[in-house]
Amino acid sequence: MMSLENKTKVETTCSSINEEMSSGMSSGMSGEMLASLIFGLVNNTCVTTVIGLFGIVANIFNMIVFFKQGLYSSINISLFFMSISDTFTIIFIEWLNICYNPYIDNLKAPVSFTELYYITGGWPSGFSCRVTLYITVYITTERCLCILFPLTIKTLITPRRTKIIIAFINLFNALTLVPEYSSIYLSWQYNLARNGSILGLAYRSNRADTQGITFLLHVILIVSGLFSVIVLTSVLVIHLRRQTKWRMKNSSENKLNSSMSSRDRKSVVLVIAVATFVVVSYIPMTSVALVSVFVSEFYIGGRFSKEFVDTWALIMLFGMTNASANIIIYYKMNSKFRSTFKEVILKQTKQ
Repeated sequence: MMSLENKTKVETTCSSINEEMSSGMSSGMSGEMLASLIFGLVNNTCVTTVIGLFGIVANIFNMIVFFKQGLYSSINISLFFMSISDTFTIIFIEWLNICYNPYIDNLKAPVSFTELYYITGGWPSGFSCRVTLYITVYITTERCLCILFPLTIKTLITPRRTKIIIAFINLFNALTLVPEYSSIYLSWQYNLARNGSILGLAYRSNRADTQGITFLLHVILIVSGLFSVIVLTSVLVIHLRRQTKWRMKNSSENKLNSSMSSRDRKSVVLVIAVATFVVVSYIPMTSVALVSVFVSEFYIGGRFSKEFVDTWALIMLFGMTNASANIIIYYKMNSKFRSTFKEVILKQTKQ
């Protein structure tokens, strides 16, 4: 597991990356460093930024559509709040693209942008990602409960309980940040390289006691949440296949119940699609988080620094795509969403 000493190096040496790139651009750089710089500019500044801008607009439309439909069903409430957490994820990743842009130091602003991001965007982005993940856990759990208790599900899962559960998800994930934020803060400090004071990361006296706790909780929650989504989604897929086979055998005898079965089936298919997309997007992040725990040199200041930076750049692309693309799933697979979306668009164009 990563030691406390290495954790300190992560936080105190991350700002050196932009400084190295800035100096490298003026004095020439190796082919490997140049390739890494170009990759970062193309992936972070161009591709991820464009996807993120689309995602912000898409999630705003998601929220408008679900709100217009009415937050009276658990699925609408869950997807509405998922759109909010996805929007914050995108904002934090866009902020990362700004802070880690190798040209930002040319502004000569009295700020260590990488350290500023660590406290204003790094952990908050992890928080919003976990909220999205655990809302997905809740949605898939609800669908599984519909299978187990089809007659009593409406009394078990109510809109009020859904809101309480989502509030608890947010509160619990926010509390995991307390150990980290209780020992770090932003402060003006003298910087020898710039020969002046800059705004950067500072540590309280209790740093040794809290260091690494939030990261460990983050890894545990990400791994357990992803595992839960995989298991619950698998249960839904198996049930859906069995139901499809049963309906094919008994279709002529169950015409009266076909409309209700079709509606339930479409809801399950939508949840499976959303959950599968979350799983695919979160597997890379979970894998790298585990690598960071067990490979002590896999961090910004370590032997695998370049691999660390490039890997996380790709992971941010996965995260941005997941947070931005749900509107496509909703539009393709939910006729009610599609109809309301068209109404919203037509209303906006007429104004």
